[in-house]
Amino acid sequence: MSLILSINAGINSSIGLFKDGKAVICLEEERFNRIKNWFGFPEKALQYLIEYNYFKPHELTDIAICDEVLSDASREKFYERYNYHYNYGKLLAYNTGLARTKLEIKNKLKSTGLYKNYKEARTDNKEDTQYNNVLYQKLKAHRFDTTRITHVEHHLCHAASAYYGLAKSQEPYLVFTLDGGGDNLRSTVSIAKEGKISRQSSGNEYSIGNIYSAITHHLGFRSHEHEYKLMGLAPYVNPDYADKYKQFFEQSLFLINEDTEFANPEFINHSLFFAKVIKRLSGHRFDNIAAGLQAFTEDIVIKWIKGNIKKHGINKILCAGGVFMNVKLNKLLSQLPEVEYMDVFPSCGDESNIFGAAYYVHNTKHNTAIDLLDSYTIGTEPGDIEKVIAHYSNDIEVTKEADINQAIAKALAENKIVARCTGRMEFGARALGNRSVLANPANMQNINRINRSVKKRDFWMPFAPAMLEEETSTLIDIPNSLKPQGAPYMMFAFDTKEDKRDNIVCGAHQADFTARAQTVSKEQYPEFHDIIAKFKNITGIPCVLNTSFNLHGYPIVENATQAIEVLLKSEIDLLAIDDYLISRKQL
Repeated sequence: MSLILSINAGINSSIGLFKDGKAVICLEEERFNRIKNWFGFPEKALQYLIEYNYFKPHELTDIAICDEVLSDASREKFYERYNYHYNYGKLLAYNTGLARTKLEIKNKLKSTGLYKNYKEARTDNKEDTQYNNVLYQKLKAHRFDTTRITHVEHHLCHAASAYYGLAKSQEPYLVFTLDGGGDNLRSTVSIAKEGKISRQSSGNEYSIGNIYSAITHHLGFRSHEHEYKLMGLAPYVNPDYADKYKQFFEQSLFLINEDTEFANPEFINHSLFFAKVIKRLSGHRFDNIAAGLQAFTEDIVIKWIKGNIKKHGINKILCAGGVFMNVKLNKLLSQLPEVEYMDVFPSCGDESNIFGAAYYVHNTKHNTAIDLLDSYTIGTEPGDIEKVIAHYSNDIEVTKEADINQAIAKALAENKIVARCTGRMEFGARALGNRSVLANPANMQNINRINRSVKKRDFWMPFAPAMLEEETSTLIDIPNSLKPQGAPYMMFAFDTKEDKRDNIVCGAHQADFTARAQTVSKEQYPEFHDIIAKFKNITGIPCVLNTSFNLHGYPIVENATQAIEVLLKSEIDLLAIDDYLISRKQL
């Protein structure tokens, strides 16, 4: 028997408890401290597990730590590094010009007296070598036995999450990882079969993840958070304009022999890339830049994956790492004729590395089978609902419904906006029905209503449709590579059926008519499936609009108190918590 506590103390801080390789409960720190994408030790989430007696420290067989070396910097310091590189890039661009080689850069910096300052600044921003000591001290303070700690390298965490969590057979899989970086790697290709992962190649070039986050920052958005906005903006742009800017990015990263490894001709860090961006792209239209970046990302990753499929002769692929949060990229990969089978680990940024670390430790040390991932609603319950309702009794009206799902379906059919906080909270970036805001997908006005009242999203960003699994083929085109597993975690975009677009207009992208669909099965999501089925009985539409239950800029709600607070601060019509239907009290 294994009982493993897995900890990610980096960006998107998270913690999980795994018994015999299966997730018992997994939590993100942001849900507790209410700071989105928190970077640091998951103190409050750990405290929750201890307070609610999920385990005693002496019961743990192992403590799995994601990454070999991490910084103990705060989230603010993490983003300061991006600001530093961006500002230093300005200095390079305006005072030294753009150099073509490392030696030329160094000479120009020396000639202007900037080299010493640059070198010192880079030294100041190195990872904190005392991280392990700080981490161990925190764990010792909670009476953990630190001799049971195993560190799992960053990209091995990503690869292990995809393979052990998703592989449905003993046949060989190609496992791809791609992100902004971790443990001095930014990309890997592995062959996984018969329970073992064998790395074939890896790279540490200034990566697609770095480029995407740098451009996100340059365009005035928050890096490591708003990259999806650039992806959503791209389809609105004329492809000819996109191609012009795609060529700009192709100068910064390319493939050796178009298969095995990424190569970078001149840029070695954020500062140098930012310098080129500032020199060449300042004053250019932000939508054209976003479209060129997305086109570049799609093109280079497709070539990378096709080349490795050809090289290794394996047509089943699994993917993880932050770049694969790009659902438009995943859509194109799933449609490749070379790809027989594909899946992407849900919410595959660094938050999900706790799965890979736990899976890897269990597999290598305890050598027993791991159950495949079958649910991502593995967080906390809403809490003491009656107590919370009583606390807010002066502000809300409450009814207890005999059939809450029918009441929700009826309200949606009447074009009401309904939030749902029921059952266990979802892990990761996607709302999957338990902490969701729901609406009728056929009424275009619902997009404006949700944006105005809750989300405050950019006008070009679509919401997502959640549809009955058995009806998906009537609404979207599903590639053969995805038909066995569907898309239960919203990790792919799909082309929508032209004759059904009016039924899901709120959940489709208004430029290219794709949809980031969630396929909802009766087995995996029985209550959410029931709501959609009852909505279909009323409207004939086997789908509802689904977006995360949170105010703009805040994490998804965790409990009943937070849910009612959002209800009171927004224009949501109704809130469903378990069997209770709640609305604001009319003055």
